[in-house]
Amino acid sequence: MADFYQHARVPTLHHLAHADSAEREQEMLAWAEQKPVALLLPALYAECERPALPRILEEVSQACHISEVVLSMNGMNAAEHDRALLFCRQNLKGKRAHILWNDGPRLSQVYQRMADAGLPGAHAGKGSNIWLGIAWLKARGFKGVVVSHDTDILNYSRDLLWRLCYPLLHPRMGYRFAKGYYSRVSDRLFGRVTRLLIFPLIQACRDVLGAKPLIEHLDSYRYPLSGEFAADMDALQDFSLPGGWGLEIALLCEAFRHLPGEHQCQVDLGFHFEHRHRSLSHEEVGVNEPGLITAAADVARCLAFQVLRESEPRSAESFMSLIIERYRSRAQEWLSRYEHVALLNGLRHDAEEEGAAVTAFGQALDRLLKNLPTDGLRVPALRETPAKTFAQIPGLAEEIAGGATEVC
Repeated sequence: MADFYQHARVPTLHHLAHADSAEREQEMLAWAEQKPVALLLPALYAECERPALPRILEEVSQACHISEVVLSMNGMNAAEHDRALLFCRQNLKGKRAHILWNDGPRLSQVYQRMADAGLPGAHAGKGSNIWLGIAWLKARGFKGVVVSHDTDILNYSRDLLWRLCYPLLHPRMGYRFAKGYYSRVSDRLFGRVTRLLIFPLIQACRDVLGAKPLIEHLDSYRYPLSGEFAADMDALQDFSLPGGWGLEIALLCEAFRHLPGEHQCQVDLGFHFEHRHRSLSHEEVGVNEPGLITAAADVARCLAFQVLRESEPRSAESFMSLIIERYRSRAQEWLSRYEHVALLNGLRHDAEEEGAAVTAFGQALDRLLKNLPTDGLRVPALRETPAKTFAQIPGLAEEIAGGATEVC
């Protein structure tokens, strides 16, 4: 059941009625002529062999307000790249599309040039895929809206697309950044990294550092780690993004730094997303698909960097120690809250597993603190904006622009 609560800082666009999707999509067609919409999808090749992505692309093929699809992919060899092209051709049914092969020969040369210039080079991760997609669109001179979402959504509906795009296209709204939110629930509550790490960690930061504007901004989002967002290209091209799992936190922080609050919103996407769920450990997951704790550590590192980046190194270490101590207390409160949510809704709840997650998250934070004196608050593969990168490396924009393969 939706509500109509508004947070003081970030406008919330609620799902309160079942709008006519076809009518909404038709309404956006005229607006999209002036402001085209590109769908940027980060994906491992493995998604081509799983059930979610075929349905996603088939749905997208029917979304007339989407002018083009950019699949920023990695984890494949030459034969798999050819199969990915065929896969996209079959499922997108003529929709204009390109594939960026992030770890392929052409783009590997791009990353090597960046590394030679002293910038972060090749780094396998969702953030790298998104950054390169944005850089490719900029290099081609794209002016419009970029919308992105995860590629493992099993119960995908293209309603997600128009809900994210509508606030940026409607002439009377004027938003430039939209973040999607939804619940992660089936017979039990999912979203452990958000529920049991990020929510209590943001509160711990506020307890220690006070109600700083950035912390208040992060605290206003209902699902800060959702992979669903839309932004206009003029805004997005000014964002500095990490190569790994800290992408979602970085997007919110960059939007805070570059856009006034009234140009940002969060959108209720209106249904329960069924994602592929990650293991709590490295067992049964591949090298290029880290477990929950590895991803959580990356996200926590990015959050700590964003909140403490202006602190002196010794102060940052001291603050981080206090924040971790406070996190453990806050996390216990969140454990109780979500147990009560599960009990009220008759959901399956494993208190031991939830507690183990909090313990593991705490241990990941301890490792972060232990490494602070030598590593600082460094975020892996934190990339400069495309414009600054292009300015530093002559000819790189043209090289990236020619680095995609068209899906014919």
